[in-house]
Amino acid sequence: MEKQLASLLALLPQAEVIGSADKVITDVTADSRAVVAGSLFICLKGATVDGHKFLTMAAEKGAVAALVEDVPTEVPQGVTLIKVADTREAMELVTPYFYDYPGLKLRMIGVTGTNGKTTSTNIIRLILRKAGYKVGLIGTINIMINDEITESHNTTPDVVDLQKTLYAMCCAGCDYCVMEVSSHALALKRVAGIEYDCAVLTNITQDHLDFHKTMENYRDAKSLLFEHLTDGGKPNKNAVFNMDDPSSAIIRERTKANVLTYGEGHDNDIYPLSFTVEPKHMQLLLHTPVGEMDLELKITGEFNVYNVMGVIGAMLAEKIDKNIICSVLDGFDGVPGRFQLVEAGQPYT
Repeated sequence: MEKQLASLLALLPQAEVIGSADKVITDVTADSRAVVAGSLFICLKGATVDGHKFLTMAAEKGAVAALVEDVPTEVPQGVTLIKVADTREAMELVTPYFYDYPGLKLRMIGVTGTNGKTTSTNIIRLILRKAGYKVGLIGTINIMINDEITESHNTTPDVVDLQKTLYAMCCAGCDYCVMEVSSHALALKRVAGIEYDCAVLTNITQDHLDFHKTMENYRDAKSLLFEHLTDGGKPNKNAVFNMDDPSSAIIRERTKANVLTYGEGHDNDIYPLSFTVEPKHMQLLLHTPVGEMDLELKITGEFNVYNVMGVIGAMLAEKIDKNIICSVLDGFDGVPGRFQLVEAGQPYT
């Protein structure tokens, strides 16, 4: 992947350029340790670290250009400086362009909520693969590109890592990306340049108030996924809501996408006709828009009833065959580390 620096500068018409624009950019990074020959180094001002302090190091490692807010007294030799008012905002424009907007090419399914994201995204991935699609997954535990697995460091990676990962998925021929979308990522615009096709809200309970300060701010951050769902030009946008969570009624009013609902009430699109939760499994009979689904699940817990309903909503929105959905759900035995049953011959669970 490479781009002419001049083409990146076209995205930043207000930028002041110090040095030659006649350069080829072969990588974009905000981490000085990851700089390679040909990199565009982005100097971010964080809460504790200022990337401008690492400009010289980046130059020594081969950076040919840098996005800056402050121009140093001595400009490193051979480095073109691009002075902007806010390097973070500039990064959100430049990075998706550098990687040819992979978040517009893949069909993107985003799952947000306090609980249930990891289980839901893993089941969705399995269903889509059973349906014959190539699928990437980005989540709390790991990143998966078809069968290749790498460790994840954030629920939702930063803009640069996320765009690079989505580009790798495109190169691997993926049709879908299934993502856990955190409130931090939405508030901090880590998902810039991505157009989602389907969004699922699992629930919103008290969490991350060290960052958001109030439950209203936390809910508003989650709401951004649904408010912007119909931005862009992709067809068939769908939002899936857990209507037993009080926040869903509020956020539902903020989206222009098609809506599917799930919950206990029979006024929902998906609701349980009956369910029996056992220590090691559960039986679940669901009403859905495509007929009843009679499931024998190897996962348990009432919260997983909600996870399953949310997954079904997303998969019906994506027009996945009912029989494929049921066969994967019946065979799914959980995600390692997520309410995982330990079997060691003991007479209890």
